[in-house]
Amino acid sequence: MNKFIKISVWVLTVGVIVCLWYFTHKEHVEHPLRAVELTLMRENAQGFIEKDVEYQKIMKICDTVNNTDITMIPIDSVRNYISSIPWAIYTEANLTLDEMMFVNIVECQPVMRVFNKEGRSVYLDDNGNIYPIKSNYTPRVLIGSGNLNFKAVKNKSANVYDDEYAKSDLPKIYEVMKSVLKNSYSKCCVKQVYYDNKNFELVLNNVDMKVVLGDGSDVDEKLQNMQYFLEQMQGSPDMKDYCKINFNYVNQVVCTKNKK
Repeated sequence: MNKFIKISVWVLTVGVIVCLWYFTHKEHVEHPLRAVELTLMRENAQGFIEKDVEYQKIMKICDTVNNTDITMIPIDSVRNYISSIPWAIYTEANLTLDEMMFVNIVECQPVMRVFNKEGRSVYLDDNGNIYPIKSNYTPRVLIGSGNLNFKAVKNKSANVYDDEYAKSDLPKIYEVMKSVLKNSYSKCCVKQVYYDNKNFELVLNNVDMKVVLGDGSDVDEKLQNMQYFLEQMQGSPDMKDYCKINFNYVNQVVCTKNKK
């Protein structure tokens, strides 16, 4: 008799647990998606990614009209889509037990824009990651241009050291521009880096004068020399007579005067 009671209690306990699990699971899965919360992180108020546009695309993927059950929401499709956004450097999408979807997107922060010899351009960040341009957003960054051979990316991201770009001119000018931005003085006074297929030249803010750096070697040292020279010559009337200053020689600065 005792054995029968024990078995009955055990069966009843298991039955109660199964029923509780079933009703809890049923209550959860039969609820539709309540809402999607999209968080877009970036340094500036404006950027490449339009939050409202991406929200509508995510909702379209979720198709809440037909996918009335939380388990029918194609979360993997949402993840694949947001990870394909070329200006996104980090993405995440998750469903919670209370039928909410949380989507996080971190936007890239380019520091330079480089034009090839055909006039097409790309953006680059501190790590050499390449991003396509967008017609309705133009951030204020350092400009690179000249006789540069590289392919502009479209609707995707890449890196200057990828096989597609490693042998192009993009890594060369990227390294020079990165040095310009790393130097606090040149970061403030240089607005453009130009490459003429032999030498790199700097275009300065508010000064009608070119600065020649040479083939891209020892850029950090040349930028320090440029800073020392310009600070020493600041306020000198002779500066207006120069059209070019060349730092491509060891222990000397070659100044070219304007033709009168």
